[in-house]
Amino acid sequence: AGWARPAAQGWPEAMGLERPLWQRDAHQLSVGQQQRVAAARALIGQPALVIADEPTSALDEDRRDAFLDLLLSACATPRSALVLVSHDRRIAQRFGRQVLLPSINRAARPDEAVAA
Repeated sequence: AGWARPAAQGWPEAMGLERPLWQRDAHQLSVGQQQRVAAARALIGQPALVIADEPTSALDEDRRDAFLDLLLSACATPRSALVLVSHDRRIAQRFGRQVLLPSINRAARPDEAVAA
């Protein structure tokens, strides 16, 4: 589509990826750069739902914070829902709702089972 090229070119730059990196194969990029490329790809077209699994794990603190600022802003504009999974508890306060893994992984007791 005609809108895809400008959007595709704007996101890598916004993610802090210098233009010379845009032509490289993925295996030539660092893990952090690969994560930012994946995030840029995911945001093209203003999706209704963005699922991000450990998107900041390979980023230093400054890049992590800048990335989260951009991601949250990118999701707020079109009102995209964001589900972000992270082991980094330092970023939890940036989100309106947090769910800890133990509460998800807890098996339901028989008395909590829902009747069919």
